Amino acid sequence: MEVTQSPIRFLTESERLHASKEAVVCKGERLTYQRLGERVRRAAAALSALGVVKGDRVAYLGLNCHRLVELYYAVPGLGAILSPLNVRLTQPELEFILGDLGAKLLITDSALAPLAGRLEGALGGRVICLDGQDHPAHWLDYETLLAAAEPTDQLGSTISESDVAEIFYTSGTTGRPKGVMLTHRNLYSHALGVAISLPVRPDEVQLVGTVPLFHVNGWGAPHYIVAMGATQVVTARFDVEEFFRLVKAERVTLAMMVPSMLAALLVAAPAHQGELDALEHIMIGGAPPPPTLIRAARHDLGVRCTVGYGLSETSPVLTIANVTPELSGLPLDEQDEFRARTGIPIIGVEVRVMDQDGHEVAWDDETIGEIWARADSVSPGYWNRPAETAEVFIDGWFHTGDMAVVNRHGYLQIVDRKKDIIISGGENISSVEVENALYSHPAVLEAAVVAVPDEKWGEVPYAFVALKPQATASAEELIAHLRGRLAGFKIPRNIEFRPELPKTGTGKVMKQELRRPFWPGR
Repeated sequence: MEVTQSPIRFLTESERLHASKEAVVCKGERLTYQRLGERVRRAAAALSALGVVKGDRVAYLGLNCHRLVELYYAVPGLGAILSPLNVRLTQPELEFILGDLGAKLLITDSALAPLAGRLEGALGGRVICLDGQDHPAHWLDYETLLAAAEPTDQLGSTISESDVAEIFYTSGTTGRPKGVMLTHRNLYSHALGVAISLPVRPDEVQLVGTVPLFHVNGWGAPHYIVAMGATQVVTARFDVEEFFRLVKAERVTLAMMVPSMLAALLVAAPAHQGELDALEHIMIGGAPPPPTLIRAARHDLGVRCTVGYGLSETSPVLTIANVTPELSGLPLDEQDEFRARTGIPIIGVEVRVMDQDGHEVAWDDETIGEIWARADSVSPGYWNRPAETAEVFIDGWFHTGDMAVVNRHGYLQIVDRKKDIIISGGENISSVEVENALYSHPAVLEAAVVAVPDEKWGEVPYAFVALKPQATASAEELIAHLRGRLAGFKIPRNIEFRPELPKTGTGKVMKQELRRPFWPGR
């Protein structure tokens, strides 16, 4: 027997099995699985009445809320394609994306209404506002549409697993944004792999929204949480004080964040003693964290932290740095070294680190290669971009562009993106390695290392550092700290202090912004 692999099945089963259990908590709303399912079915019926049919693209421009969780099911349940947009993109970038998508509808919220109004000219359809009345009169109101619709009993009836369910646009730092297509099969496989590998329990309460739901499939949370009948607590955006409040009030057990968020929690923790008692696990992604950060979270927060790694093209999670049974007898400080690595593949994913000749590198923790991946969760390619698809999806493998080493236990460790490797006098320097050495200084809150031009060596490392509140350190002190920890050619020639480092909407440091002044016109 073959049954269509689609995340819509997760919702229909949880409606039946966990009808009275809380599915989503968002501001003042508390939705059981029965209520979530009803709202999803009403939303699908309302969109269908507006003419949304299989293959149509529906764009979402708004902050995290329970309505976006609903749309994660309502839009693909019609066979249409949901495309959540990054709210921090500029108007020209969003206009390009809406045109590239050929979006039939734009769904937005009152907070983004002014920007959405300026985008109407790039839209081939209508605008729906999710909340409030602070929007143009000709826009439709989401709650009014749901109230007038009868819940459909045909959710998911027209789809096949190879249909595209979602499109997420990459940041476009090296050119125009590309739309990554994710199919129903991709999403179904990814949810199962993460649920098993994290693992996620049915009684889990996950804080969702610390990482935006518009980013990379919400790291899969809207699907694997529903698959397990667990609960998701949705917050509009990451805020340190709100994080502590929600974890305490909702007894949150699991959260996901980028390293800069965890660093902010550690700074604020002394004022919030006892408020994280329920929190058991934080998964870290977005950028390689230093082991000192993982260790500090265990010591200061009492929370286990594990690194995960993935990309838009892989739904996104490829690896999680769980400690395997063979290593569970190690002292906790040594286990932290493994939890801070890029990790091992999740269930259902194959990962290889390959040299430039297409051979797998030795597991010696020294030989650098590119990460290749293949799995049911890997995208079929880029929307309307066959040439760019062919550049990285080659002979059944996705070439990630991330460079890594592998230790003797099979754990990957990213050393850099291809574009971030610093080549100085013919020697490869990992910016991540230099950053981790900087993070080992107690005054350093954030660090980023980039290549800058040098007449003698071609390029050399240059560091940007933000210090912890009330901490002090000079460039000379930090460089002295690096001596003995790094080879001389890896030590930054200069260290520039900033109050904070520029970040994307998902909390990643924008290295291209730091590099740009040093490479005019390039």
